[in-house]
Amino acid sequence: MGTLFTASCLCKGVEFSINRPLHSTRFCHCENCRKFAGVSPAAWAMGEAKGLKVAKGEQLVGRFNSGRGIRSFCQNCGSAVWFESIDFPEIVGIPLGVIDTGAPPPPEMRLWVSSKPDWCTILDTLPQYEQGPD
Repeated sequence: MGTLFTASCLCKGVEFSINRPLHSTRFCHCENCRKFAGVSPAAWAMGEAKGLKVAKGEQLVGRFNSGRGIRSFCQNCGSAVWFESIDFPEIVGIPLGVIDTGAPPPPEMRLWVSSKPDWCTILDTLPQYEQGPD
């Protein structure tokens, strides 16, 4: 399967491709995602871990265990680059803001709205989950 998406960090020190479809696109309001992305909500898509291929800058990728997963980031510019699930190691989360080429599906849900900060207003009609979907 060929490259469907290319992605990079802010400084372009880390570049990677995704050669599997992305799915389960969502907005997440949890504290970990908010702090990792620096925004609320954080926009994510899920994909197969075996589809992620680092093209440049593997040595720049830092990793932080946030409890349920490993949050990977560029150690040079600080950009979030992907999330590796501990419970589901075959899945990675890709922050939509790092995607350079390719069009992931639009967000289909909002997660962890119970953690939404007061200043964040939801104006759409996407399904909302207090935590994650059952």
